[in-house]
Amino acid sequence: MEQLIGYIKHFVIPFFLVVSLSFTVILILKRILYQYTLPYKHMIIRKSEIFLTEITLSKPDKNTLKYKIAKFKSEIPIHKTWCKDMLIADLIRMESNLKGTAAKNILIIYKRLGLNKYSASLIRDFRIFKKYHGIHHFQELRYKPGISLIKKHLFSSNKVVRSNANIAYLLLSKGDWQAVEKLPIEASIITTIKVMDVLHSENLPIPPNIDKWLHSDNKVVIKLALMSMTFYNYRNKSAEIINLLHHDDISLKNDVVIAIKNLFLNEAEDEILSLYPTETIKIQLQMLETLAVIGSEKTIQFLKNEIIKQQITDLKLKMVFCYNNLDPKGVDVLGTQDPDTQKMINHFRKVEL
Repeated sequence: MEQLIGYIKHFVIPFFLVVSLSFTVILILKRILYQYTLPYKHMIIRKSEIFLTEITLSKPDKNTLKYKIAKFKSEIPIHKTWCKDMLIADLIRMESNLKGTAAKNILIIYKRLGLNKYSASLIRDFRIFKKYHGIHHFQELRYKPGISLIKKHLFSSNKVVRSNANIAYLLLSKGDWQAVEKLPIEASIITTIKVMDVLHSENLPIPPNIDKWLHSDNKVVIKLALMSMTFYNYRNKSAEIINLLHHDDISLKNDVVIAIKNLFLNEAEDEILSLYPTETIKIQLQMLETLAVIGSEKTIQFLKNEIIKQQITDLKLKMVFCYNNLDPKGVDVLGTQDPDTQKMINHFRKVEL
């Protein structure tokens, strides 16, 4: 026991003291170095902002532009990673606000400074977060020569890389949807939102295989099909869309009901009314929202029978909303028979005012 205590006293405790002191010294030195280099970094940042602003506003000719870029490159620590990251961030910010010749100059600066090679090296890196940043650079700067490198990751085993590579490839290729059916099944709604953002910003043509997407085993692809069909107001496959009301996935079924509303598929009314009693409250609420748009006399008759006996407040409120949309005079008659219904009618009318 005494031997163990002596070992701890003479070896373990001194070791931890040395390690702790070493870490403390390293942290202090790093802080000193940071404070020492901070003014220099601020100077470079300022120089970069002035240079980029001057280039984009003055619109120099090709030779003058090359000369100014070469001069700027010689005045900054372009070999430093922080400098490359700072420059790319500035270029991305400016590219998003520029069009025409000024936007083309951004790409010329990107290539002349060798930053495209830096982005490519990030994509080739084995670390996932590095790949993500490299793909992001090519996408945001609309760097089309990067398509070949991004294409290699369209079917990556990593779902994050695969998803982001598909989004970037879709944007840069201006609508090549070849890999969309391989989008990761685990992809979240964020993935589909990113795709829709590309559609909105780039005005891409309708995907040629969009009809097949509705029959995919991947619910992400089906969700994307519904959102795309709504975006393009594509109603050619209304029967297939309506048939998806029988899908087992509740979230996807909800998307189907929304798509029916946005595409004004009046022919879906009978199917929705027949399925309504067996659905969850969430789906029922969305169905009532849709019926308020596509409903006919059949829906009105259904609502007359259901509103009075409905005990769930949220459902009753949505039913009154639906009835009010389809037949304001008819719902007024119902309101005289039921005080709760009248209160709900008053609520909707007040909101409308």
